[in-house]
Amino acid sequence: MSMRVNTIVTHLRAEEAFALIEFLDQVREVLLRTYGDDVKAMLRGASQPALQQRELWAEDEEPF
Repeated sequence: MSMRVNTIVTHLRAEEAFALIEFLDQVREVLLRTYGDDVKAMLRGASQPALQQRELWAEDEEPF
């Protein structure tokens, strides 16, 4: 797999940058309100195999 680098070139005035930040904040709020519970569940599910694997490793270890 090769690494890909993406860049965004912007030339914004401070007012334009502020408007863009405000817009992104609004999008974030709407997405969290709409999909927040689903995203949390997805993240819990994604971390579950790692937690289970750590538990298995802990069972295999010998106490000192």
